[in-house]
Amino acid sequence: MSNELATNSLTCELQIEVFGTELAGNQFIEQTRTLTITRDGATIPLANKLAPDSELIIRNPLTNEEALARVVDLVRDEIFVHVYAISFVDSAVNLWQVTFPEAQAPKAIALECSRCHAVEAVSLNEIEMNVFESKLTLTRHCECIKSLTTWMTTNRPVTERLPAEGGMSVQAQKGTRAPVPGAQDPRDRRKGKRTSMNFPACIRSDRGETIVECEDVSRGGFRFKSRKAYSEGTRVETAVPYAKGSVNIFVTARIAYTQALSGGFYRHGVAYVKAIQNQDSTY
Repeated sequence: MSNELATNSLTCELQIEVFGTELAGNQFIEQTRTLTITRDGATIPLANKLAPDSELIIRNPLTNEEALARVVDLVRDEIFVHVYAISFVDSAVNLWQVTFPEAQAPKAIALECSRCHAVEAVSLNEIEMNVFESKLTLTRHCECIKSLTTWMTTNRPVTERLPAEGGMSVQAQKGTRAPVPGAQDPRDRRKGKRTSMNFPACIRSDRGETIVECEDVSRGGFRFKSRKAYSEGTRVETAVPYAKGSVNIFVTARIAYTQALSGGFYRHGVAYVKAIQNQDSTY
């Protein structure tokens, strides 16, 4: 088995900034570089140790663009550094500004869960396929424990998960109602998934600059708490995350809502103007 990623990846060193939460739950900002890149991800070395499937914000300082990514798997573990494969949450992101060869159709392969031995036909994107070809295993979600398990190649045929006892589906046994056709789950109205991150942010308005702490972020905006109340609809310039003394990138946004809290605090939802124009945020 090789430790080198192959096939669709390009060896390319690009300086990046990574924002995330390490294995012990502490949040970090780390400057590093890419080792290899694909159209949908990269391999990157980090001093911090991460959990599989955890989410990161990757910033390209050359273009001042950033993207939300998830940890696909640990590629290799060295003494002072951990090399991870990451995949962009939005496959349309072009953070690297690199022209790749024409994309091939996702390749479906049979993988077997090492815990319950279920076999599924899985379509892997480029970075996932590179990790699998390197390690011959892949960390991914399995219904058997509702968590991450190790999956490996197999010659067994794809299996159908057995229904729950009595011929009822698991959903029916739990007493949950099947979704009504055409009805929308309120949790699905926001296209961008929220990620809990307590990074500092800077809010710039005609009232000056205020440093606040984010509660969570999504592709279309973020939420923060402060002692200053902003009126709904107020246009602001925001830098998330914000580091004093560093080059910070401000983008135009608006206050989507204001909620009064106890202790003289206010919670605000912020929506990026670009996301509003794309109808991609319901903060």
